[in-house]
Amino acid sequence: MSRSDVHGHHDLRPHDEPFEAERSPFLWLVEREVLRFLNIWQYAIAGPVLSTILFVIVFGAALGQHIAPIDGVAYGQFIVPGLFAQAILTVGFVNGTTSLFEARRDKYVNDVFASPLRWWEINAALVTGGVVRGLIVGAGVLVIALPLSHITGVARPFVFVFGTLAVLLVAGQVGVIAGALAKSLDHVYSMEAIILLPLGFLGGVFYSVEQLPGVWNVISRVNPVFWLVQVERIGVLGHGDVGAVPALIAVWALAAVLSVWSAVIFGTDRLKA
Repeated sequence: MSRSDVHGHHDLRPHDEPFEAERSPFLWLVEREVLRFLNIWQYAIAGPVLSTILFVIVFGAALGQHIAPIDGVAYGQFIVPGLFAQAILTVGFVNGTTSLFEARRDKYVNDVFASPLRWWEINAALVTGGVVRGLIVGAGVLVIALPLSHITGVARPFVFVFGTLAVLLVAGQVGVIAGALAKSLDHVYSMEAIILLPLGFLGGVFYSVEQLPGVWNVISRVNPVFWLVQVERIGVLGHGDVGAVPALIAVWALAAVLSVWSAVIFGTDRLKA
């Protein structure tokens, strides 16, 4: 007697049933990337928020009383947008380098490339992880820093939203590129210490570049972090050292260049070596 006779209808055996994934492989990889840092939220989320808020307190609340307003803005308020941009950039860098470098070191990335995922989906998933982490950290910074510095709201919402989207993308791609190029943990740490931190401190987070003499003014404007800081400062405070349109063009152009660079890396077999 067949199984169809017993049950009164045709009963597919398990291996006859077509496989249907609960979600796309891309979403699975995104979930892994997000859960990876959420499982250590004390270090991945709370740590960067706390360190940024300490800058706001020390430089804004304590030292700000002894520093004259810049362009009519109290110093404690002036530094908040730059610290916000720096926090996003830092966590994006850390997220990409730790995730991709560890995947390369442990050969896990080879399994990912052997999956049905296309190379651009892998790249997009890794960048999305950095973007989500940046969003969470950035939101945490703003929730605490804005009332702490007596900023009542965002002066130019359009510039802030579209500028922040570009900053998040830049941060995510910077981290992925660094993770792809690093040969060891020493390389990861040196990239942050020798490249990222100096660019951040020379990017106008704590000062207006208009206060700098000629050559340093020009050098600051060549610094890509300067434009990330400016677009956030314009969005939050309403003005900066450059106009809103040049700032938006610059940050989105930077995001496009980094995305192309990242695509070139992921489009080759370099990561699987």
